[in-house]
Parts: sequence; C-alpha cells; structure tokens
Amino acid sequence: MNFPSFSYQDEGDSEVRGYSVDVLNTICKKLEKTPHFLAGRSEDLLFALQNKDLDLVIGVMPDDNEIRSFNYLEISIFVKQYAFVYHPIKGNHFQDNPKRPSFVVAKGQPYLASNLVERGENIIQARTVVEALHLVNSGGANAYIDFSNQLITYLIGHHGLQNIRQAGVRMGRFPLTIITKKDNSILNPALSRALGEAIKSGELGKVREKWLGESYSSYLFGRFGVYIYGGAASVLTFLLAIFLWNSALKKQVRKITAKLLETEQRYEQLIESSPDMVFLINRKGAIRLANTSARYKLGLDDEKLAGLKVHDLLSDKDQGVFTSFLSTLFLEKIASTELQLKKGEETKFNVEIAAAILRRGSASERLACCFARDITKRKRMERELIHSERLATMGKMAAGVAHEVNNPIGIILSHTEDLLSGELNSAESQDSLSAIRRNAIRAGDITEALLNQASPAPAGREICDFRFIAAECINFLKPRLKNIRTKINLEQERYWIKCEESQIQQVLINILLNSVESIKGHGTIHLKLTEQNKEGKTWNRLRIEDSGKGIPEDDRAFVFDPFFTHGKKEGVGLGLFVAQRIITKHGGVIFVADSILGGAAMIVDLPQCRAE
Repeated sequence: MNFPSFSYQDEGDSEVRGYSVDVLNTICKKLEKTPHFLAGRSEDLLFALQNKDLDLVIGVMPDDNEIRSFNYLEISIFVKQYAFVYHPIKGNHFQDNPKRPSFVVAKGQPYLASNLVERGENIIQARTVVEALHLVNSGGANAYIDFSNQLITYLIGHHGLQNIRQAGVRMGRFPLTIITKKDNSILNPALSRALGEAIKSGELGKVREKWLGESYSSYLFGRFGVYIYGGAASVLTFLLAIFLWNSALKKQVRKITAKLLETEQRYEQLIESSPDMVFLINRKGAIRLANTSARYKLGLDDEKLAGLKVHDLLSDKDQGVFTSFLSTLFLEKIASTELQLKKGEETKFNVEIAAAILRRGSASERLACCFARDITKRKRMERELIHSERLATMGKMAAGVAHEVNNPIGIILSHTEDLLSGELNSAESQDSLSAIRRNAIRAGDITEALLNQASPAPAGREICDFRFIAAECINFLKPRLKNIRTKINLEQERYWIKCEESQIQQVLINILLNSVESIKGHGTIHLKLTEQNKEGKTWNRLRIEDSGKGIPEDDRAFVFDPFFTHGKKEGVGLGLFVAQRIITKHGGVIFVADSILGGAAMIVDLPQCRAE
C-alpha cells in the first residue's frame, strides 16, 4: 500500500488505516475474502507483487514500463485538496513566515507534487504525513496539501500541532489504482466484477464520504449553489412565465373564439333577418341554402327548397333569362337581372336579383350568393309614375300651345280693335290687316310645331335679315307699345342670319312682351344690333333692354326653366324656355344681362352668314 493520505500506519500503531484500506475491505467483502495489509514503498510493493508475494497493490501509480507488466484498474475520484499552513500564535495574533513560501509533500504523493511543480512552487519532500505536518508546525515549510481533511485534522490534534491552520480548499482529481498480475486469471475477473458491484451499490461512495468528506457533486453544489439556485430560479421563472403566457393565450383564444361565435351569430342573424330573399346556389342553379324571407315568400320549407332549382320557381318566359344570368355570374363572378318568381301555381311576383361568387367556397363545388328583392310594388309605382308623367307632359304641351298661341292671338286682337275703332287711315288699316293675316298663319305654325315637338321635322331655314325681323316684330306689337318709346340702333344696314323666320319672330315677340309687362305703363325699350367676334367666328348680337323692374340676380339662373313665373302675374313661364330651345337649335346663345336703362337686358347671339 502507498499514498499515506489514503492509507497510513501511525507511529506506535500496528493497524493500517485509511481510504484505500476501506476500499479494499469493501471489494474483498464482495469476493468473500479476508484481506491482510502491508504498508511499504511503491517499488518494494510492486517487486513483491511481481514475485507473487502479494496478490494486489492499491494506491501505487506505476510508470509506463511497469504498467505493461501488470493488470491495472483505476478508480477516478474527484476530491478536495486541503491546504494547511504555518500560523504561529503569539498573544492573540497570527504571525506570517517571512521566509520564501515553500510546500511540503509526503513521499509517495506524485499527483500533488506534480501540480505544485507545474505552478513553480518550492517543494520539500517528507517521508511521512506526520513528518510533513511537524515540518509545517515548526516553520520549516509554509504549507502542506492533502486530500483528506478528516485525516489531517486527526493527526494535528493527535500530535498537538498548534501552529497549523487550514487555509483553503480546491477541487482536484485523484486516480486510485488497483494493480494485479496479468496472469492471475481467477482474481482479475472477480476483482473487476466486485469493483463494479461496489460502485453500483454505492458502498464505495460511502467510503469516499467517510475519508474524503462530501462528494464532488456536493462540492460543486456548495461552491456553485448560488448559481444553481439562480439557474433553478430562472428555469422556474421561465416555466412560470410559460404557464402564465399559456394561460393568457388560452384566455385570449377563448376570447377570440367567443368573438368569432358572436360574429358568426351576428352574420347569421343578419342573413336570417334580411327582408330580402337570400339564396346559395351552385352552377346549375340548385338551391343549397335559403333564408327565412325566401322560405316565407315562396311558401316552402327547408326540405322542399333543398331539392329545388331556381328554374323550378320561374315562369317559362324567364327560363332562358336565368340560364344566361348563371353563365354570366360564374364567368364574370357578378351579375344582376330581373325575373318573375312563382309562389304556388297562381301567384307571381317580380324580383330583382343581384349575385356574386363566394370567395371562399368549397373546393368541390363553387357557390354563389344571390340577393332577390321583391319589386312588385315598385313596378306598380313605376307604371303609375309613367302615367302621371304622361299626364304632366300633356298638361305642359297644352300650356305651351296656349302660351305661344296667345301671343299671335293677342296681336290679332289688338289690330282688330284698332280697325274697329275707325281711327286708322287706309294705309294703316292695310298694315293692320296684313299683321292679322300673318299672325293667324304664325299661330297655326306654332300649334303644329308644339304638337310635333316629340318628333319634329327638319325646319326649312332661309337667309334672313336680323334687322328686318326685329323691326317687323316691333310693328306687330305696335298696339301694345302705345305708351312705350322704342328705339333701334344699327351699326350697319344688314345683319344676315340663316334661320326659320317665324321661330326667330316667336323668340323676339316673347322677349318684347316680357319687357312690356315689366314696364307697366310708360317706359323705354331699346334694341341694338352689333357684330361680335368670338372664338374665331362672327356673330350678330341683338340686345333688347328695357326700363322695367328688371330680373333679380338670384332668379337669372332659372328664367329659362319651364313654368318659372317668379315675380310674374301673367303667363305660365314657358316663353323664355321655348325661346332658349329655338335659339339653341339655331346654333345661338341667349342670356340675361344688366340694362343701362335700369331694367333687364336679354342678349341673343346668332351666327352670321353671307347673303346669297
């Protein structure tokens, strides 16, 4: 045996003790053998083993050449290396050794010595552990390092060494070797088996704790316990965070699921509560789903609807329309049409259908959502509205005819009253009769034009003198202009326009009669003809202005609207509406302006043309 720290024989003792002794006792117990121990030098023990004087040597580390001659087992032990230092006591104070630091090791401790040599320490070799401790106690060495705290503490107390104190500890690895002869075929396998059983049963661990203190794991836990606790706390915190996150996630999932369920119920209620009929149909028109309104309006339950096609609900005349609707729907993904659905055999009602392809339909069958609205009442109202429009149109035509015919009839009446008065001479009577004849013809033309307004025939236009038409209109209205002074300003003798003369007369008479009504008594009407150049074209402009009450600024945008009579006591509001349509048809423009006479001014622009 060797390594006094692990197996030793104290002075005066006959018994060998230590870690190696108890290890070998444990192994021999497994072998059912009783060992006998012999302590000695490494070389002496190996020589005795070679000569078969010993069965095995424990705790000796052979060199490389010796290893090849023996069977070698190694038990790796992680142990603490305890440092015991020289600390003399003087009074109550420790006194440091002023000499160069040196370490003492017991003979046969190659692992401790090699570690110290690698660190460059000054090493003193002692024969035994007790001798090494005495050397430190006397101050001959600064420190002694050993693997066993219990052993050294026992020896310090046993020998009364008061100047030694434990200074520190660090972890190291120690190989405990068991060496036997290679040719011992009985002991070697039995030894290996017994060693394995001792390790597996934990008995060697108990021996290690007895002599070497706490285990390597205990050392690590003691040294790194804070980190272990911190790591464990971190792991627990992480696990707790995962648990809380998982709980929060489950709560969020439940919340989202509840919202989805609520949304689904809301959409279901939206579809079911819709007053319109809602269908889900496939490419062939088969009904896959229908809402409450559809079932109610068609008088069918779910079972009857499930086996139907939309074609079964249509009249014969709408079968082709719906087939075309389906083709358009599944080709363009959206379509609309109007159909007539049947409720039973007799009842029919009109519906307006709008449909679109479902974006997330089944992979096996494409479906479309159809919204059908009952438009039976709307159709009836449309028919009634069209009838009312026709009546209103007839009324407007009657009012238009009455308005436009009233003007020439009024002229005829005025000239007739002048003739009946007997105050006219022969020439004036002839002029009045001519005016009566021409206005009677014009009244017939106006009636015919208004009655044929829906499909008017192309008007026959001639080149006329705008100045002559204006002068003739003044002459027509001479009986109405007795208290009104009229004046015509001309820049030149002729103003040629291409027009239908009777229609331009109708426009100017309407404007002049409005001016007469606006003046209400004595006043002035001023007519001025000029030539204008606009947008590269030459225009003949007639400006008719009066000294009447004028047209308010807010009403000027509406004076050409039909039946606009604001501020008028006579007429039905069609004069300027008809005048604008005539001027527009002739390619001209009519608009309202301010008058220097204090009343209103109407401007009529017509394109100029050359005389033929």
